[in-house]
Amino acid sequence: MLDLNNRPGGPNLIVTAKTAHKVHFLDAATLQTSRTLDMPGSTHELALSADGRIYASIYGDGIFGKNVNPDRRIAVIDLPSQSLTRTIDLGGVFAPHGVMMDADDVLWCTGELGKSVFALDPKTEKADRVEIGTAHWLVVCHKRDKVFVSVKRDELVAIDRKRRSVIDRIKLPQTIEGIAVTPDGDTVYACAQTAAEFYAIDTDTHALRRTVAIDGANGAVKQMRRVRVSPDNNYVVVASHVDGHAAIYAAADLKLLATFATRKAPMGFGFAADGKHAYLCCHDDAVVFEFELASGKVTRNFATAAGCEFILAYH
Repeated sequence: MLDLNNRPGGPNLIVTAKTAHKVHFLDAATLQTSRTLDMPGSTHELALSADGRIYASIYGDGIFGKNVNPDRRIAVIDLPSQSLTRTIDLGGVFAPHGVMMDADDVLWCTGELGKSVFALDPKTEKADRVEIGTAHWLVVCHKRDKVFVSVKRDELVAIDRKRRSVIDRIKLPQTIEGIAVTPDGDTVYACAQTAAEFYAIDTDTHALRRTVAIDGANGAVKQMRRVRVSPDNNYVVVASHVDGHAAIYAAADLKLLATFATRKAPMGFGFAADGKHAYLCCHDDAVVFEFELASGKVTRNFATAAGCEFILAYH
């Protein structure tokens, strides 16, 4: 079964420029912008549906703890026409952030100010709400029928996807933020905010399998870290926001392959269609790096409008 959230890349790119309230469409071969779409608010993350739509979280301006004009909407973007077709109102000023699709075409979304996760049916625009705490990012594990959520605490919340109820709060050594699930569904990774390390957790038993040091990152500085796994399950990539630092690991044994310096505030990763390259948004400098997964060598870059956060390659 194809995991919509770990799809192989394609010839097209879509990038959020949240501070500028824009989304860019680009040609992946040339990195030339084909269209820039004005958004109704500060757009953070993107999820691709099976029918070729993009669902985008409209978070509102500001950051965690300093929410300025927080929003309540999910934007729906049609890819063939590269146009905004509608917005879906979650029913409250929740500051939606992380978004992921599940196998039943349900959009899972965190609502930071609502201290909740929402399971949204885009067709009916009805959402089930699961209160869990200050939800930031989430991942869908189809193999176990679970949703895992980071809540800016030293625990990872596990939700039963079908029953839409909390089944566990997994205690971890540090406060966590960035999370990712492997395409095979066996492992969820969680990045520490208060230490230079990330954790490998069994999605079945919820046991902490391994703690991995992030080589070259500053463990003394509290900072947001993000992690993703390549769609072929060969690489794990981690970025440290304050350090301007990225690291690449072999997924098989979590051996460090490479590290490299980034521009200011690295955030979202995306993956190219060739399986050899990935992308990294550097938010504060409004630039996206293309780099080699095997070596960390930066091969190309392109500028965006202010605040690039998330990038997705698609067909």
